[in-house]
Amino acid sequence: MSRKARGLKFCPETNDLLYPRENKEQRRLEYYCKNCQHVEAAETADYCVYVSETTTFSAADKTQEVQDVIADPTLPRTKDVRCPSCNHNEAVFVSANTEQGMTLYFNCVNCRHKWRDYV
Repeated sequence: MSRKARGLKFCPETNDLLYPRENKEQRRLEYYCKNCQHVEAAETADYCVYVSETTTFSAADKTQEVQDVIADPTLPRTKDVRCPSCNHNEAVFVSANTEQGMTLYFNCVNCRHKWRDYV
C-alpha cells in the first residue's frame, strides 16, 4: 500500500492556498479558497491534514564530541577528580540525565582522556 504524499493544495482558479474546513451540513472535510468561491471535497486519503512526528535520540547522539572542549571557557571545570589515564587532577565536565540517573562526562585537560561517572 503506497501512501499519498501530504502537501499543500492550491486553487485551480487563483493559485492561492486552499484551506481545510469542516462542512457540517454534509459532514465532510473540504478545501476552500479564501479569495474566490472555489471549494473541493477532500478525498479519504486527505483526511489527515496535520502530522506531528517526534524523533528520539540516543545518549550517543546527544553527546557529540566537540573540538577543543577543554579550551571552552563556558564549560565547568573541576579539580576534584583524577584522570584514570594520566592521574591529572583537572577536567572539564558536562552533566546529562540518563537511564542510570545523572551522568557526568569528563574530559581530562592534560591528556584529553574521556570518562563518565554516574551520580
